[in-house]
Amino acid sequence: MKLIDRYIARQYLTNIIALLAILFSFVVTIDASINIDEFWEAAGEPTADGEEPGLVRRVTLTALWIAHLWWPRLLQLFNMMLGIVLVGAMGFTCVQLVRHRETVAVLASGLSLRRVAAPILGVSLFMVGLAAVNQEAVLPQVAKLLTREHRDLGTREATAGPIPLATGNQGQLLIYAARFDADQAILEDALFIERDDAGPGTRHITTNRATWDADARAWTAESARIEDLVNPEASAANQPVAIATDLDPTALTVLQYAGFSQNLSFRQIGTLLDQTKGGDANVRDRLQRNRFGRIAMALSNLLIIVIALPFFLTRMPGNSLTGSLRGAPVAVACIIGATLGTSAPVPGVPAIVSVFLPVLVLAPLAVAVAISPKT
Repeated sequence: MKLIDRYIARQYLTNIIALLAILFSFVVTIDASINIDEFWEAAGEPTADGEEPGLVRRVTLTALWIAHLWWPRLLQLFNMMLGIVLVGAMGFTCVQLVRHRETVAVLASGLSLRRVAAPILGVSLFMVGLAAVNQEAVLPQVAKLLTREHRDLGTREATAGPIPLATGNQGQLLIYAARFDADQAILEDALFIERDDAGPGTRHITTNRATWDADARAWTAESARIEDLVNPEASAANQPVAIATDLDPTALTVLQYAGFSQNLSFRQIGTLLDQTKGGDANVRDRLQRNRFGRIAMALSNLLIIVIALPFFLTRMPGNSLTGSLRGAPVAVACIIGATLGTSAPVPGVPAIVSVFLPVLVLAPLAVAVAISPKT
């Protein structure tokens, strides 16, 4: 790597880190300001021996509760905001190069502006790769922590709550529970409806508590009421049951928390899709969009950098405000369009295809922009 590459890459990476730090600080500060009462109340709880915390200890605990809630969220926010941060840092870097006449010196040496753009694209590719590692290796490890709300301060578990009526076993089983504890893999006040191939129910099984048996891949209950709709004489109460199903705790967590699948790895979502064949089509489409949308969004971020570069990287010093006013709306529109295109369903288009529509639109624009400027 030549000296000019190291210089531009270092400057671009510094701007990226600075923008991320400013963005993270802004988001955490706003949330802490709005919810300071909840953080302060959690920090004021008595210790195990009943002692009330002093002012210094309470202030320290408040800061710790804020950090405890937000550190996994910042990992998620990094991936969500990477596109806009890359474009913003690129704009700052290019404006600095142009303003200080450094691009003039580069052109005078016989190099083109495309050569100046190379380290910027290289750092952008590195950051996109870092986001991919974060998505596939880090976020799945803290996925449950990302389901916590402010009322769950101090816990490391997903919030327990009801799950909607879920379809499993290729439509032959329906499950509903008034309360699902994803961390303990427990269903409370659960209803299982077994159906035949034609659709009508054959058995209703109700229980106050069911736990997941990973070896048998079944929800088990020591005491359940079984209502046989085909042969009423076979109905019984207080019976142990095991209901084999593909709706394991992870699949139910995806149903309970709409955004939970966004924090799973590509392989984990693929496993869920294999387990829920014949299940809710809307859920499967959402899983497909989350699975392939992250690939489409990474490609879109790189294409948007290529599209926005000519607005900021110019041959001669001039009014940087003019270029910013022209380039910023284009970049922001592309980012918003790519985000919506990779997450929103398109009627009549399979999810695995619709998520790549932004790439198909941005790619020709990026090629046209890359070959058109005079360098």
